[in-house]
Amino acid sequence: MQPQSLRRRGIFVVTAALVALMLALWAGGVSSAAPSAHAAKRKTLNLTDTAYLHLTRKNGNVIYEKGTASGTLPGTVTARLVTGVTKVSGTVTFHSSGGGTITMNAVGYPQSASTVTRFSGNIAVRKGTGRFRNALGSGTFSGTANRKTWAITVRATARLTY
Repeated sequence: MQPQSLRRRGIFVVTAALVALMLALWAGGVSSAAPSAHAAKRKTLNLTDTAYLHLTRKNGNVIYEKGTASGTLPGTVTARLVTGVTKVSGTVTFHSSGGGTITMNAVGYPQSASTVTRFSGNIAVRKGTGRFRNALGSGTFSGTANRKTWAITVRATARLTY
């Protein structure tokens, strides 16, 4: 055989071996990558809730709120928020009346410096307890806040898995 023909045959053999190896790994990977028992049990929840919060404590620009939520996940809500004229951030926890909690980080932006202002922002679900153990997700929120009484009404939508 000629050197060029041997070289082509060698390339073909190496290519065929690599393809066979990739197929074997893929076939093995499919069966070994099957969802674990925990992953197979994960659920998805599209959450749409409205919460009515009132001030429980204020320390400088940090406010603590509590209230009730109605919608997909009825129950109570607690929040710790760091307030500013142009940005509010903090942690919000939904305590489901059906059991379990969902804790999320929130970052919102007031639309004015008025006493009563509208705001909107994003939430990132970071953890859950009880039936929402290992919850993760994200969403958005909007609402109104009275900066004199710190009464807040907020509507949140999120998609989470748990």
